[in-house]
Amino acid sequence: MALVLSGQGEKSSPLLQLARKHCAHIGHLLVLAGFLWLLVLPTQRLSRNTYFSENAMMPGQVDVGFGSHGHMDAMQQMDPAVHMEGDKRAEHVHDVFESLGLDCEIQRLGGGDRADGGDGLRGNNVHCVLRAPRSDAVEALVIAASWETSNGTNANAVRLLAGLAKYAAEQVYWAKDLVFLVTDSGERGIEQWLRAYHGEGGMLQVRSGLIQAAMALDLPPVRSYGGISLHFEGCSGQLPNLDFLNIIKHVARQERLPAVLHALPDAPRSSSVLEKYLRSARLLLRQIRAQAVGSAVGVHAPFLRYGIDALTVVGMERADGRTSNLVSVGRTVEATLRSLNNLLERFHQSFFFYLLSSDKKFISIGNYVPAVAMLAAALLFHAMHLWWFQGPDASRSETPGDRIARINTYHQFLRSSLPGSVANFVRVHVMGAMLFAVPFAVPKVVMTDSTATGYVFTMFVASVTLVLHLAESTWSPHAVADWRQMKALVAVYVAWVVACLSVMNFSLAIAVFVVAGLPLIFTRFGDRPSRIHRACTVAMLVAFSPAVVLSAARYLLDREVADLSLSLFRLFLKDYSYFGSAVYPLICLV
Repeated sequence: MALVLSGQGEKSSPLLQLARKHCAHIGHLLVLAGFLWLLVLPTQRLSRNTYFSENAMMPGQVDVGFGSHGHMDAMQQMDPAVHMEGDKRAEHVHDVFESLGLDCEIQRLGGGDRADGGDGLRGNNVHCVLRAPRSDAVEALVIAASWETSNGTNANAVRLLAGLAKYAAEQVYWAKDLVFLVTDSGERGIEQWLRAYHGEGGMLQVRSGLIQAAMALDLPPVRSYGGISLHFEGCSGQLPNLDFLNIIKHVARQERLPAVLHALPDAPRSSSVLEKYLRSARLLLRQIRAQAVGSAVGVHAPFLRYGIDALTVVGMERADGRTSNLVSVGRTVEATLRSLNNLLERFHQSFFFYLLSSDKKFISIGNYVPAVAMLAAALLFHAMHLWWFQGPDASRSETPGDRIARINTYHQFLRSSLPGSVANFVRVHVMGAMLFAVPFAVPKVVMTDSTATGYVFTMFVASVTLVLHLAESTWSPHAVADWRQMKALVAVYVAWVVACLSVMNFSLAIAVFVVAGLPLIFTRFGDRPSRIHRACTVAMLVAFSPAVVLSAARYLLDREVADLSLSLFRLFLKDYSYFGSAVYPLICLV
């Protein structure tokens, strides 16, 4: 109570008076400090060298044997499938793997039952299990490939799976089952397979044990590869264990196959400090975008939702002429599988929350979360400033006299304004909750057309707003919301959301602060604002609106993820419906 009454000049200690006077400035300094902390991250002053926490994996300690004529023949057996489609292609893949001695099954995909309305899922999943001779099928590793990827046809990856299956079937040292998975439908096909594998929406006849790790292959149709690019982010910020990334980078280096992150090679040692900083900044921005936008960045993404460490290996060409053939990629995958075969239990010793500032350096959660903590604290200080200065001028008098009158005036103000502020707050969130539920209530046919989707949501928002406004006018006609009080409540709410997200998805927490937090702190309303003041305020609110910021994040930072045939709303809804992305619920509820 002393803290509340200090805003009216009662029981105010010197410390509270100082905080009241400079609270807004402290908030601004915290925002500046938070963004300066983010700008320090690419300098690698907060980075550490990567290392192996799980010594039992022994990466690169074995002699790889992939690449014989028999393995090449197995790869060539998959060539006819490249010119097939649908069930014929799935049956051919099934027959090839079955001829190698694997237990195989075809999963037929059929859909259109999801809330994005309509884009029915068609295709097949073919999974084949190589039973480990030294175990009882309690653990498994998955190697997956999709026929179609963002780079075009992925026939090389499917061919490589056949060669690896031939090689693996000849060995006797496997302690874990190997599951070779080929899908027609990308991330959605993998998601459907995982649901069936775990007994959700069907049951597979050919199964193995607990999946400990998964690798997805994305090899563009080129004759040779100059390196591999690792993509490791999942939906809603999930990341694989850092040891998994370190294994692949280590064994690829031994095969003289450069392994980089997000197709961004490290800056040369002779580069200037500025060039190294910009390269690290680009890499961090790509990671932040991939985590914040919430879209699946590879076939590996659905595995992360099930607590399975996974990543995608993407083959890439190099401009310097240094090339390697498909066998080098296969030997890298083989060496990685040999290391994963040594796992005594699931990955647990290394980091699950990190940012990679370069190929050999990482930033742990303890070094980047303080930036979000300062930004959330800035919102709290701003809320305190607004709360102390709410109400009429008579309730904020600093004179020692009229103590009872000031308290009565302040309490009367709270009784008249607080119900209105809370009602507005609840009304907006009720409308958001109903907006969130609309796609799951209307017919799927309506949601298939972007124009119809826009009409449905416009009419819904208008109708709900009118109903809630009439209800508020009927139930509390004398409630008048104070803008400072309302803004303080919203600032506390946004600070709570940002703080909660910071420990789960750092990048999404930053995005929420930029979208919702910055306008709260830097927009000002006066009793008689000038036209220029109002114009600047409106311009800032529009510039930091969710639609503008998220559109820029999706289309400008990485256009490959965006499906330009879909509206922005349907993209976010699709990500939530299929992969559980948190962006669409945040748009509706925050």
